Amino acid sequence: MNKIVALMKKDIKLLFRDKMAVFFTFVFPLVFAFIFGSIFSGDGGGSKALKVAVVDLDQTEQSQQFVKSIEEADEFTVTLTSEEKAKDLVRRGKRVAYFILPEGFGEDYKGVFSGSPPEILVGIDPSRTAEAGYLEGSLMKLGINRFEQAFSNPAAMTEQLDASIAQIEESDDIPQEWKSLLNDYLPKMKELTELDMGSEEGFGFGDDGEANPMMPLKVTKQEEVVQRSGPKNAFSITIPQGAIWAIMGCVIGFAISLVQEKTLGTMNRLIVAPISRTQIVAGKALGCFTAQIAVVALLFLVAYFILGVRFNFPKLVLAAVASGVCFVGLMMFFASLAKTERSVAGITNAFLLMMGMVGGAMIPLFVMPGWMQAISNFSPVKWAIVAFEGAIWRNFSYTEMMTPVLILVSIGVVAFILGTRMVKLEEA
Repeated sequence: MNKIVALMKKDIKLLFRDKMAVFFTFVFPLVFAFIFGSIFSGDGGGSKALKVAVVDLDQTEQSQQFVKSIEEADEFTVTLTSEEKAKDLVRRGKRVAYFILPEGFGEDYKGVFSGSPPEILVGIDPSRTAEAGYLEGSLMKLGINRFEQAFSNPAAMTEQLDASIAQIEESDDIPQEWKSLLNDYLPKMKELTELDMGSEEGFGFGDDGEANPMMPLKVTKQEEVVQRSGPKNAFSITIPQGAIWAIMGCVIGFAISLVQEKTLGTMNRLIVAPISRTQIVAGKALGCFTAQIAVVALLFLVAYFILGVRFNFPKLVLAAVASGVCFVGLMMFFASLAKTERSVAGITNAFLLMMGMVGGAMIPLFVMPGWMQAISNFSPVKWAIVAFEGAIWRNFSYTEMMTPVLILVSIGVVAFILGTRMVKLEEA
């Protein structure tokens, strides 16, 4: 028993001698729990998580009123812009969706029982189809406001009903069966002093699938975003994430190998050999880079020939090279922080896992609070995914590709310089 206790004490002493190991054993789990809790809490301004672009082509009092209701809704963060810019923002993944209020929206918005319901055109990022139903439901909820406003007081209700009765007689868009029903029903409503607006049975679609006049909104989904730049299949969306995890696996392995060579004394033998330290570092970096490119190439060969994923080859090479440079630099930086294999494994896994969480490789960015979405811009994982998506299905131009590429290369160069300097200082 004494021997067991002695061994336990020895391992504890060794652990506490390595400050990095102490941090990632005791402190990092708390940080990890905090991040996960923050992601799913919905606090800190993250209730307006869905970023949308809104275009008001109608420019009437009613359309502006509806735009204001979108801006005030808890679900949305709104960017008012032009139609062309809105579609481009969605195509490039900068916004989840765009909403276009066409000309005539205001006129339809005023007529509760006549004509067609106000139409809103919606285009959704093809990779964000999970939010499509939520977006449509949120818009419908806002559309119900026109019923509430129309019948908020008896005077307004009577005025609206009189206008609706007149419009129904003049309208050619309402089926005859609807006209007969409404002409019988609306005059009787004028006699009522109280209305029960709690029932939603009147909202829905007719037998022919067309929207009836009592629908809050007619949501028309535009397919051009999908047709122009959408993913061909689900693998087109998941392959970039897979490539990132493969790259990060190479980083972990080479970081541990570099520290292992120092702890085993292999590095000292290399240093006294007729080879410069620059050559040693360059060899390590080239090995890590080559491994990353090889694993990405293998992944995309399988994706192309077996999974049906299509991509722009030159842009894919650009994304892979930029990602490789970035994560080689990170590998060198992580290795410079650790003294033992155990600590470098903890450091590398922890940092990469956090980068993956914050960067959207594990959890969709749209479910995160707003402040965490802002932090994601500092994660190289996010920019690597953006670069790969630009080459696969977002149809990025070379100019658009330069943003994630330059960010990745910059991170890699800075991390590599810091890492090599810290290694030299440590060896001195």
